[in-house]
Amino acid sequence: MKQSSILASVFVLVFAAPRARAQPAPDDGVTAPLPMGDAVAATGRVVDARGKPVRGATVALEGATATAITDRAGRFTITAPLGAMLVIDAPGYETGLAGVTGPALDDLVLLTVGETTEVVQVDGQAPVVAAGAASLDRTELARIPGTGGDLVRSLTIMPGVVNTQAPTGFGGIVIRGSSPEDSKILIDGFEVPLLYHSLGFRAVLPTEAIDTLDYVPGGFDVAYGHAASGIVSLTTRAGAGHRSAQAEVSVIDGGVLAQGALGAKTRYMVAFRRSTIDLVLPYVLPASLDLSLTTVPRYYDEQVRIDHALTPHWDLSLSSIGSDDLLELYSDKAENPDKRFYSRTRFLRATAAARWHDGPWLATLATSGLLQEIDVEIGADQYLKVTPDTWTTRAELSRTTRATAGLNDLTLRLGGEAAVGRAGLELALPQQPREGDPGGTMGGPDGFADDTDTRFTGKVWSPDFAQWGTVTAGLSKDLHVSGGVRVDELQRNRAVAVQPRGELRINATPHTVVRFSAGAYARPPENQEEYLHDDLGFERATQLIAGVEYQPSAPLRLQGSIYYTDRARLITRDAMGTLGNWGTGASYGAELLGTYRAAPWFVWLSGSFSRSTRVDYPGAAERLFDYDQPVSINAAASWKHGKWTLGGRFQLYSGKPSTPVIGATFDSDANTYDPIYGATNSDRAPMHHQLDLRIDRTWQWGAVTLTGFLDVQNVYLNQSVAGYAYSYDYSEKLEFTSLPIIPSIGLRGQL
Repeated sequence: MKQSSILASVFVLVFAAPRARAQPAPDDGVTAPLPMGDAVAATGRVVDARGKPVRGATVALEGATATAITDRAGRFTITAPLGAMLVIDAPGYETGLAGVTGPALDDLVLLTVGETTEVVQVDGQAPVVAAGAASLDRTELARIPGTGGDLVRSLTIMPGVVNTQAPTGFGGIVIRGSSPEDSKILIDGFEVPLLYHSLGFRAVLPTEAIDTLDYVPGGFDVAYGHAASGIVSLTTRAGAGHRSAQAEVSVIDGGVLAQGALGAKTRYMVAFRRSTIDLVLPYVLPASLDLSLTTVPRYYDEQVRIDHALTPHWDLSLSSIGSDDLLELYSDKAENPDKRFYSRTRFLRATAAARWHDGPWLATLATSGLLQEIDVEIGADQYLKVTPDTWTTRAELSRTTRATAGLNDLTLRLGGEAAVGRAGLELALPQQPREGDPGGTMGGPDGFADDTDTRFTGKVWSPDFAQWGTVTAGLSKDLHVSGGVRVDELQRNRAVAVQPRGELRINATPHTVVRFSAGAYARPPENQEEYLHDDLGFERATQLIAGVEYQPSAPLRLQGSIYYTDRARLITRDAMGTLGNWGTGASYGAELLGTYRAAPWFVWLSGSFSRSTRVDYPGAAERLFDYDQPVSINAAASWKHGKWTLGGRFQLYSGKPSTPVIGATFDSDANTYDPIYGATNSDRAPMHHQLDLRIDRTWQWGAVTLTGFLDVQNVYLNQSVAGYAYSYDYSEKLEFTSLPIIPSIGLRGQL
């Protein structure tokens, strides 16, 4: 259940009243990428910056514990899926990272400790998993200007994702103009209930604990479901082959991370973080502000991961991710109980996974338990108390053969998932504002703190199941196809969604890949009050995508895509206020992305144009989605020289739609004014633009490597409109603007 999404609407209600990458040697040509996921026996050589072989280096498969040791000539062979990442460790050298792009790898260059403390980008980029998809590793996430090194703000650099200036719901992001609940956030293959901390300014998972971030705005594989738009898939860090530790503190939070090896077969990584903003914020808020912060936003985060090579064919991993978030405030200094907001959210997800590989066979089995506690109180009458627990188990088996019946690189995959959840619920809240509901407009009298029209006490069970299968094959050297089907079953709602998906990929030239994909996708009724209705069905989406990838040189990649998404059975209220699968909609657009990854530069340029419209029920007028922001442009560059790293980022994007108030009527019985709304989402905030800058400086203090950083958002103080409020009688319209400048300063130490 998306209980975390309830917090988003509750919050609106209240305020409505060093890892260096291994660098393959330059190559004059680029080999067209092979199908993602095919297992190969990859052979390569590890050398130092002068080209001399590195003997005894450990080459490990990222996210697993299969390893190989380089020989006297620096050579190694390891079985790994195409598109996977290899971690290279050797005493005296920085840890390296390289992608598996084929059976023969270019030389992997390791830099000695002290040569660099930032990223040296890999020459040659792993193939994207779908048209329009993009990927960032941890070191790239940390150096994007204007993000403070945080995952949440890093996502806004992706094509199709806009900076909304305000929380959009704790469980999702806005992808291609759709609703936040249409997307999914996965960590190591399992969904997390909370992505953001209170007020939505920080991710629950620290960037230091992330290995890679994959952004797939559409056309994703049948192994993923419960999303009608896109997914963000995060992979956590496996421990390095040598022991190290790092600590970081900033005005937002501080944390520590330790990693290393326990014997020859076991690696560990442990991370902990605590907020510091609760220690700083009371001293920077103006005394004139009519606000009492009983508990300033305070949070704790933890992550533990252990990887173990059980046998030459079996790898095991154990991990946990947890967060504890607390916020309490009064919207006046008198601490009137009707002006109180209290929120306590805690969750712990523990996961055990096993991976087996033997020649052409590959199998994964993972099981994960999720414990949550959500306690929200608004004023004296409104409350939400939820204790949802979920146990999920998933398994997948694949087999790859090089040549079968005239087909090349034939891969067969079968998988399944079972998720059984139970939630204890106690709630007394107003009716949930739906997408497009003008009642969700910021402002209005007193927040209606006594409105408790929606009440429920009891327990809800939600057994859900999914099965999928897919076939990928090369019809020729330059033509690859994949096709599969996913079936989702909601036992409680007695609903089934059959979702066929397929892709055609053409290696048009040695430098150019063209992709066409089509597929059916479904989102279950699990957003806020939808969970209380067992008569709702899946929301449906049919996606059509065409894309091209052009890689004229190893560090440079250009890609573009166009898409059309037809949406049906959207969960909306009809003219009588009844919740059902009444709505339809459509999204279309085009996206461009250019990346350059080669030391000392990291350059990112993305742009998108989109349009998302919907009809909420038969006979209703067509309108824009709440997050339809047609234009989004991001240009970022980071340059490293010696101990300094400098970066800048420019953002330009359309304002968010809104529903204007065109008048008001006076209710003498309630002694309040009731607004008269214009056409839904017929108004729009002005276009926003801003410049962000980041500076990093590294130096050595004994055995400790220190890095100081200053990250400043919106350096020329361009405030944008994040929303609107109205006076008590709706005669005056007021603007909520973003902060004029947001500096983030901190210090990171690594031992």
